[in-house]
Order: sequence, then C-alpha cells, then structure tokens
Amino acid sequence: MLRNPEAEAFFASCSAHSDVGAEFLRSLTRLGEVEMRGNLEHYGAPYGVTAETVFCGAAGMRDTFWRLRPADVEIAIRSGAEPAPIGPGWVQITLFRPDWPQADLAHWALRAYDFARTGA
Repeated sequence: MLRNPEAEAFFASCSAHSDVGAEFLRSLTRLGEVEMRGNLEHYGAPYGVTAETVFCGAAGMRDTFWRLRPADVEIAIRSGAEPAPIGPGWVQITLFRPDWPQADLAHWALRAYDFARTGA
C-alpha cells in the first residue's frame, strides 16, 4: 500500500506528452529500485514509486514533479521550481523553456529517490 496515495491519484488524473515523459524517464536511469507506473504509450502520466512512496512524475506538455526534503524544496524553488499542487514537499520543474537553462533532472531524481528510500 502506498504511503502517499494522493500522489498516485494526482498522476492517474493527468496525461503527459511523450517529450516530457521521455526526458523524465531518462532522469531515472541511474536509480536503483524504481517501479514505473502510468502508461506513457497511451499518454498516461508516468510516475515512479520506491519504498511504497510515489516520489516523482511527469505530466502535461512540459512539467516534472519531485517529492523532496524541506531543504531541497527551498533549493529547487530558488533554482526556478514552483510548489506543486500535489501537496507539501512537492515541487514542479518545467522543461523546455527557451529563456531558462535546462533543469538538472538527474540531480532532482536522485534527491527525491534518496528521500523516499531513507525518509530523512
């Protein structure tokens, strides 16, 4: 049973463009135990689960979502992320903005994964 079913409900109600989904999935390649959910082949929003926790996902045309420690949330927001509608501790990082540097999704993937696995 998931520790944060509200996150699963959020992604289940969303769709994702294949471009944002592909970028999101690439960012997870160096992580360990991740169960991918959502059906990107049918434009479903993909999201990752580890240690019974949804810790990341992608939705829409260009948005990725990450569940982070409070200190990482602050850093992400100072780096251009926004609070996400999923709930406290979630940030939204928008991709493909021509006037912004490319986001380091691999970094946020690792931070979110570690937080989900350790809880600290």
